[in-house]
Amino acid sequence: MRIIKRISIFLLFPIGLFSVCSCGNPNYRQRADDLFLMIDNQDYYYELKQPEKKYFLPYILEEISGIGWKEGNILFAVDDETGKVFEYSLEKEDIIHSITFYRGDDFEGVEPVDDHLYVLRSDGDLFKIKYTVDKKARPEKIETDLSKKNDTEGLGYDPERRWLLIACKEKPEIDDKDLDGRAFYAFDLEKKKLKKKPLFTIGLKELEKFWESHTDHDYDRDRIKFKPSAIALHPISKNYYILSSVGKMVLITDRDGEIQASYPIAPGVLGQPEGITFASNGDMFISSEGEGDRGYILKFKMNAR
Repeated sequence: MRIIKRISIFLLFPIGLFSVCSCGNPNYRQRADDLFLMIDNQDYYYELKQPEKKYFLPYILEEISGIGWKEGNILFAVDDETGKVFEYSLEKEDIIHSITFYRGDDFEGVEPVDDHLYVLRSDGDLFKIKYTVDKKARPEKIETDLSKKNDTEGLGYDPERRWLLIACKEKPEIDDKDLDGRAFYAFDLEKKKLKKKPLFTIGLKELEKFWESHTDHDYDRDRIKFKPSAIALHPISKNYYILSSVGKMVLITDRDGEIQASYPIAPGVLGQPEGITFASNGDMFISSEGEGDRGYILKFKMNAR
C-alpha cells in the first residue's frame, strides 16, 4: 500500500491517495472533511469546492431531481412533482423544450438512450418515452420488482453493458432476503428485465473498511450517513460516481462496486444535491434542489494531471 500523505483541504477534488490532518481538536467541519480520502489510480480531478459555473434554473425546476446529458450542451431534467421531462440549454441558460408524459408524481431520474428517454419513479417503475418535439408523449410503463420500500432515487446508464443503473435510497432487498447497506440494481435493456440480484451493495461496513484502510487518524463516525440520490458512469474512467445528499458525499466505485474514493460535499456549495451526469469530455454536472428558492446546476471542469 502507498504511504499516506497529509494535506490541508481547500479547493481540490483530485484523485490521489491522501488523507486529511486532524491535528488538535478539529471542529465539526474539519471532522467532516476527514472523509476526504482518495486512491491514486486515476489521472483526472475536479475542484469540487470551486465550480466552473452555476446555472440558476426557472422556478418550475425548484424541485429538480435527476439530470442526463445530451450532446449539444443540453441537459435533460426531471423534478419530484411533475410528469415532465425538461430540456435545458447550457448555452441559452433556459428551458428550450418540455415533454409531458404523465401526471404529477415522484420522479427521480432521467437518462437518454438512443432516441428514447427513461424516467425513474421512486417506486422503481420506469417510463420509456420516445423523444419528440411535441409537447406530449405517451410513455411505456415498465414495472420492475422494486417498490416504494426501496425508494429508488438514482438512475444512470452504462452504454457498454446496455444497463440502466438504479440506486436505492432505503431498503436494499427485493424479496424477504435481508441485505445490508444500500443496493444498486441493473435493468437490462436488451432483455427488458431487472436483474433481481443487486450489482453491489454499499453500507457502513464497506465505508468504514475503506476509510480505515486509507487513513491513519480517527474520523467522525457519527458523520457516516449514506443514502444514494444519484449515480452516473464516468465516460473516461468508466467508474461509477454515486451522489449522496444525505451524508453529503460523493463515492467513486469501480464497476464491481469496490470503493475507489470518497469526497465530502460542502453544504455551502451544494445544498441538496439530487442529480449527477457527465459530458462526453468528462465535465461533471450536479443538480441541487432550491430549498425554497430556485434550483440550480453546477458545472465542474474535468482536469488531467
